[in-house]
Amino acid sequence: MSKYDFIKDFLKEAEDTKLKRVLRAINPVSARESEFEGRRFLNFSSNNYMALSEHPELRNESVRWGEKYGSGSGASRLITGTSAACLRLEDEIARWKGTEASIVIGSGYLANSGIIPALADRSAVIFADKLNHASLNAGCQLSGAEFLRYRHNDVDHLVSFLEKHKDNPRKLIVSDTVFSMDGDIAPLDDIKRLAKEYDALLYLDDAHASGVFGEHGEGLSDGADIAMGTFSKALGSYGAYAACSSLMKDYLINRCGTFIYSTALPPAVLGSIAAAVSLVQTPACNEARKNLYEKFTYLRTSLEKAGFDTANSRTPVIPVIIGDSGEVIKLSSKLFEKGILALPVRPPTVPKNTARIRISVNAAHTYEDIDRLIDALKKA
Repeated sequence: MSKYDFIKDFLKEAEDTKLKRVLRAINPVSARESEFEGRRFLNFSSNNYMALSEHPELRNESVRWGEKYGSGSGASRLITGTSAACLRLEDEIARWKGTEASIVIGSGYLANSGIIPALADRSAVIFADKLNHASLNAGCQLSGAEFLRYRHNDVDHLVSFLEKHKDNPRKLIVSDTVFSMDGDIAPLDDIKRLAKEYDALLYLDDAHASGVFGEHGEGLSDGADIAMGTFSKALGSYGAYAACSSLMKDYLINRCGTFIYSTALPPAVLGSIAAAVSLVQTPACNEARKNLYEKFTYLRTSLEKAGFDTANSRTPVIPVIIGDSGEVIKLSSKLFEKGILALPVRPPTVPKNTARIRISVNAAHTYEDIDRLIDALKKA
């Protein structure tokens, strides 16, 4: 026997069940296209919803901040990693989100896995949607709180849990706003109402709604005690924020371990974030959001008419659910042959027997691109 046997066994099983992952060297050409193994492909697999990752304003501000403040932050936020420019950026994020304050954290995973344990301890109970992102589940598990998962978007099931634990003074409701694999939206009005009715803290992960929804791209998380979102998707950069009250920000500064013990984001990243937050509120981006909505609605409707299962998507994330992992790999390969990157998503990222092609539409895609994808899916 070898100490590596469990690793070998795991990898063999993953290979046999078509669940093994590999890294691919995919180089961006534009928001629409990527290069892989010397070929150019239409890219329908990124989260670059507003096509901002290639925007010159983000690039220029990134360079400017790097030249002015250096390549690295040098320390954690509580030591010397908080510049005056960073604090101004947090004020601007709060204005954009309509909250008293905000706090910038290294990534969405760091935010979810650090803030939730700061809000809930072993005396608390957490009510979480069954299809929440893995990082939300990690935070719930790390908290040590009683962790109850209600059926996906099932308000009645959530009420049954809340009613059972109504006398617990520490309650936390946790949900994505837009679910990253199905592309559907949580019943947010009901969840917000229940949080007030049962005096529970409300934590909403707005990662896939930030920049895409709202009058100025502010997302769908208004009214939450913590509105977490990322800059790594529609905003074309990296990192995360928590928009909240001033009281909550003070608490997180002193209690959130992933904030306290992580080195601050590099200045160049903060520069691109600053540019994105400003840009996403402009009339040009408002128009781009409207056009994006029309494009992903057109694609989803076309796929449904062709008989594809797109779940309950109402966002730029449109799953084509196949079920079997081997079959979804074959479908992705056929699309690849036609010059389209639409990559498979398999368990455990999604539930068993729901392997899918996860399509992401962005603002740079043309109707010609979308029609090409529809035609390729039909033929495949």
